[in-house]
This record gives sequence, structure tokens and C-alpha cells, in this order.
Amino acid sequence: MPFDDEDLVPPSGLGPISGEQGADEDALADETQDFRLFNSLFDKKGVSGKTLRRGEKDFESHGTRAQEGALEASRAAMHEVLSYTRTHRAKDCNRGWYFPDKWADAPREEEREIEKGARLFARERVVVVEGDLKGPLGQNTGRVVTGPGFEAYKQTPGALKTWLLPEEALYLVERGSLDLWWPARGIEDIFPAKKDGESETSEEFEDYQLGVPLSLQAAYSLLIGKDGDRGKVTIEKYQVYANLRRTGYKVMRATLMPLPLSVPAKPPQSLWQWLFSFFPTISQNQPSPYGPLIKPGLYRSYNSIFAQLALIPRHEPTPQLKTSTLLPEEPFNIHYHIWKSSTAFSKTKPPPPDFRIAVVDARNSSVPTLEQMTALLERCTPWDPPEQPKEGQNGGAGGPGQLYRRLKHAWRNAIVAVVDGGLISYVRFGEMAFGGGRGRGGRGG
Repeated sequence: MPFDDEDLVPPSGLGPISGEQGADEDALADETQDFRLFNSLFDKKGVSGKTLRRGEKDFESHGTRAQEGALEASRAAMHEVLSYTRTHRAKDCNRGWYFPDKWADAPREEEREIEKGARLFARERVVVVEGDLKGPLGQNTGRVVTGPGFEAYKQTPGALKTWLLPEEALYLVERGSLDLWWPARGIEDIFPAKKDGESETSEEFEDYQLGVPLSLQAAYSLLIGKDGDRGKVTIEKYQVYANLRRTGYKVMRATLMPLPLSVPAKPPQSLWQWLFSFFPTISQNQPSPYGPLIKPGLYRSYNSIFAQLALIPRHEPTPQLKTSTLLPEEPFNIHYHIWKSSTAFSKTKPPPPDFRIAVVDARNSSVPTLEQMTALLERCTPWDPPEQPKEGQNGGAGGPGQLYRRLKHAWRNAIVAVVDGGLISYVRFGEMAFGGGRGRGGRGG
């Protein structure tokens, strides 16, 4: 806290005085923002890439003119920083139009992961982009709705344009890459259809004769809704989508995966097997009703000892679908497929996703039951067992680290994004087999 005889600190600030400031960078994260230093960066190039540095805290006023001047300078700098006009490059700016009823009568045909096509969620696409989607975000954003079943739409206005899902359009509007407009005229005036053999002689209109630009608040009111509303997305799903996109992941809506075959029935028994089934047999793993659990004798391995101690049947994952598995229930269902940023793919034929995410609202749901998680893992995620260790490495076990890695990967896995009032927590669930791997030193079972 400065005293009366101290001079006012220069508004622009100075560089680090000693090397100790770099070591205390984490501690400075809790301090207030130095708007005066950030304001001085406006005259330099690359303002958008600058981070807001931390500065000295302004404490409670003690009535001196020196501190009043410092506080007034901070307030003026803060006002100037907050009133800064954010600009975007023209080559990365796009204009979109809101037409929610364009694909309202599109065929309802479910797609599976093995059936790649361009008719992915056509009924949900409500924003059309003028021209091609500019910028790097167009790699996995938007689709052109064409293909079998859409031949009748080919000659309609705007059919061969790029159409966006509500979460895609809202994310582009929020980051400043899309200028969303409300149409004042029909889609035939904004995107006149050009017939074969005829030149385009549509009437030219001014921009504000065709429609008016929408604010971010208006975009939220148009594109945010409840589950089941066509052309809208819930606020929880959008928050997860935007968070993953800002982190660098590629996100697309999840499609249905082909269900595995059910567990086949037992093969028919032969005559001898039917006859011998009437004789009582005692399994070696079944403990006797009296006496010790471990039978007295000479043991050369721990496997037989552990097998006798296994009183409770353990879970063994199988690629087949059990007939007792229920159908997945909302919200414990896969909503988004996620790819890492380094994965290059086409929007029409993406590779298998790296992650599968279900979005859950913490305010309207509770901890999932075992039946709900079983339905989520067995019916919505593929069979993906962990890589088995090579023979000869630590007795075929690959070491304790390999064992933990296999358990973490699981045989099936999914991520549940829990949204609690805007705070997102990612929880990974997996179908594991704790008794299926060997322990330390090759012993276990």
C-alpha cells in the first residue's frame, strides 16, 4: 500500500525486476488483472494473441491523492479495454440465414456408423451458409444434404448449400466466425434456383432488404431448446460441444452403431451328453459345503489356490450382446463422437471416433444405475478390448503398469459429461474384468 510520500506507479508498468517473478507466476494468477498494461498493447500487432498479464492489487482506499490517482487510472484503463472493438478477418467471416422449415419434411431415416452418407440429421439443420464455409472450422462443420432420397430437393433453392446444426451455428456465432441473419424474404429470393439451360436473372436486393442481422442473444433464443425440439439443442449439450471445440477436439453428433449379435443359445446335446447329465458332478472350483476353502495338498502355483478362493462369480466381458440388456435411456445415451485434433478425415466418411460422450444434466438426473450403465456400454459402444501384453514380458503380464493401463482402457468405455449449472465434469465409465488379468510376477487368476 503506497504512502503519502510515494510517487505514483507509471501506468504502463515495467518488466520483471528479478528472476523471482518467473518462479512466482502461478501465485500471480490469483491477483487482479493489470488493465493498464493490457491497454498499452492495443497499439501493437497481434492484440488477439496477447494474454492479460497480472498486476498489483489496489487495496481499500485510505484517502491519499496518490492512491486515488492510481485507482482512477485503473478504472480508465479498464473502461478502455472493455470498450475495445473486436474485429475479425474478412476472409474467415461467413454469413448464414435461419430457415428452420427447409428440411422439416425430410425423410426420417436413421443412419448407422457403417452406413456413411450425406443425409445425416437433415431435419435438424436450420442454418444455411452463403458460399463455402471459410476458415479452418469448416473441416468438420456443416454438411451438404444430398444423396438417395433427396433428389426432389436438388432443384430447390439452397439445397446444395452447406447447412449447419444448431450447435454448430451457435458456436460459430459465439466465436465471431458467422454472421447470422433473420430472413425478411423467402429462400427463393436469397438463394434463387438456377434451372438447366437458363441464366440466373433474379432480382437484386440490398442486404437489409433480404433480412436483418441477429445478435448473440437472439441466436441463443432461436437455437437453444429442449430435448425433442426439432432444430434446437439443449444448453447442456451446447456447453459440452463448445467446450470440446474450444479445447481443440473435432465433434460430430453421434449416429447409431450396429448392434452385436446376441449370445447364441447352447448347442444341442448329443445322446451321450444327455445321459451323463443325470449323474451328479462336482466342479473343481466349487467349494465343499464343509472343511477349509483350500484343500490340503502340494501346490506348485498360486493359480489353483486363487481359484479355490474365488467364491463369488466374476464378470467376464463378451462381445456378444446379452438378451437381458435393456435399451439405453436418456440422458445416458451417446450424444457426440469425439476425435483428436490430429485426426484428419472427411465429414462424409469419418473414422471410428476416439471418444464417445453422453451429456447429463446434474440438476435433473442422478447417479446412473447398473442397468443404465450396462445398456450404455453394451448397446452404444463397440467391443474394444485392451491390447494384450506380449508373451515373455514379466511372465506375460506386462508388469503392473500394463495391468492398470488395460483396466483403465476397459473392454468397453464411454465418457459421461456431467453439466452442473455450466460447470462440466467428464467421468469415464468402462466395462472391466478385474479377474481376467494376471497380477504381479505372473501370479493371479
